[in-house]
Amino acid sequence: MGQTDPNSVIGFIIAGGFAMYPLLICSLAVWVVIFERLWRFRRMSGELAVFHEEAMKALLAGERQRLRGICEASARVPTARIVGAALERMDAKDARLRSGWFEAMDRKRLMVNQDLRRYFWVLGTIGSSAPFIGLFGTVVGILRSFRDMARAGSGGFAVVASGISESLIATAAGIVVAVVAVIAYNAFQTKWGSLVLGIRLHSEEIAGMLRKLEDGV
Repeated sequence: MGQTDPNSVIGFIIAGGFAMYPLLICSLAVWVVIFERLWRFRRMSGELAVFHEEAMKALLAGERQRLRGICEASARVPTARIVGAALERMDAKDARLRSGWFEAMDRKRLMVNQDLRRYFWVLGTIGSSAPFIGLFGTVVGILRSFRDMARAGSGGFAVVASGISESLIATAAGIVVAVVAVIAYNAFQTKWGSLVLGIRLHSEEIAGMLRKLEDGV
């Protein structure tokens, strides 16, 4: 078998030393989360608008059972789960449960908001820890340089070049992985805030319509 090209990706990983392997895993995890959240948030934006329009039509027509059917058919939509929790309470036999439908709606909204932050912890953890993984590789590379220097009995550049190269590659890789993770985390935090605001406004408007429907207005 031929030697690995040092300018290739595999050669770069090998040259960076053992610290490159956890950094590679971290990088893959970051990109998986990025693509999953991008796909989820993009699809959700359209679903929220469609559900809100259909729900308002049902409420304006005074058809609560139709609204329930819409919620069941749109179970993936956050607002549908929130409204569904309210409708479930409103249909309860116990008057005390029925009277707490708005509070049930609020609790469900908190759960939905937290669910939208799924996997954010992965980005935050990698963004904060990747530079330290790279730094650890740097320390190991420097130790290797001193060890090679001691074995050779001289301090020529050729003796320490390999260890220095390993340490610099690991440091650079750790910084790159961390930067990507932090940028993605901040971008998704902004998008999450926008979605949470939209969900709150939609659910409060629907709650107001439900209250009027209950009061016979």
